[in-house]
Amino acid sequence: MYETLTEFERALARFGDKVALIAGLEVSDKISPEEAYQQIKELYRELKKLRKKERGDWEQLDYDNK
Repeated sequence: MYETLTEFERALARFGDKVALIAGLEVSDKISPEEAYQQIKELYRELKKLRKKERGDWEQLDYDNK
């Protein structure tokens, strides 16, 4: 199943898993709400960078095929 996913799709799945873990740590008072927020914010930044890169790769591929 995962072998057909793009790099971004795999990263998105990992993002969801990590957010769930961070939320669990925050709910159980292992980390503060601010720390949870900062960690999720950083994960989201990384995900956005990957999405932007992949989108650029798609646009380049489209350009090359014309």
